[in-house]
Amino acid sequence: MKREISIRTAGPCLLIALNLLFASTALRAQTPIQSPYTPPLNKRPIRSLPIRDTGVEEKLVTLALQNVVYDATTRLITIAQYKVRQEKNSWFDLLTISSQFNDQSFKHTAANSNVAYIYPKYFYGITIPIGTIISKGGQVKSAREEVRIAEDHQMEAALKLRTDVLSKYKSWRVSNTLVLLQRQVADDVHAAFLQVEKRFNDGTVTIEAYSEASRAYTTEMTKQLTYQLQADTQKLEIEQIIGVRLESVTN
Repeated sequence: MKREISIRTAGPCLLIALNLLFASTALRAQTPIQSPYTPPLNKRPIRSLPIRDTGVEEKLVTLALQNVVYDATTRLITIAQYKVRQEKNSWFDLLTISSQFNDQSFKHTAANSNVAYIYPKYFYGITIPIGTIISKGGQVKSAREEVRIAEDHQMEAALKLRTDVLSKYKSWRVSNTLVLLQRQVADDVHAAFLQVEKRFNDGTVTIEAYSEASRAYTTEMTKQLTYQLQADTQKLEIEQIIGVRLESVTN
C-alpha cells in the first residue's frame, strides 16, 4: 500500500516542482534591469582615463555626457543585457512535457502467485534536447560579448563628445580673443577715420585720402563682425551639446 501511495503522489509532486521552477524563472525574467546603466570601473568613460581638465572643462564634459546621443549608447547596453537574460532563459522553450492517464486496472495479481503487480495510474515525461541546450552556452557567451561591444561604443562616444565640446570651447575662447583684438584695431582705425573726415570737411584732405580711410574702417568693422558671428555660432554649438547656457558654466 505504501508503494502504491508513493506512485500516486509522484506525479503531482513533479508538477508542483516544475510549476515552482517556471514561476521562479518567470519572476527573474520580469525583474527590470537597473537604469541608468552603471558601467564597470574600467569602462567608466573619462573618469577612468588619465585626463585632467580644468574646472570649466570638467563641467562641460559632465554636461555633454548627459546628451541624448550618449544616452542612446546607455540604452543599447541595456538592450544587450536583456538579450543575455533572454538567451539564459530561452532553454525552457526547448523542454517538452508529456503526460498519460492509465485507465486500465490499477492493480493486478498474478495467477500462480500472491505477488501483486502495481501499474502507475499517471505517466509523465520530459523531453530534453541535450545538444541544443549545450549549444545555448555559446549563444549566451555571444550575447555577453555584445554587451562588451556596446560598452566599448559607449566609451568611444564619451571620448568623441569630450573632444567635440572641448574643441568647440577652445575655439570659442580664441574667437572671443580675436573679437577683442579686432575691436581695438577697429577703434584705432575709426579714430583715424574721424580725423581724416574732419580734415576733409576743412578742405585739407583730398577725396582720395578720405575714401581710403573710409574703406580701411569698413574693412576692420567687417572683420570684427565676422569674428563676432564666429564666436556666437561656436557658443550655440556648445550649448547644443551641453543643453544649458554657456554662461551658467563659465561664470
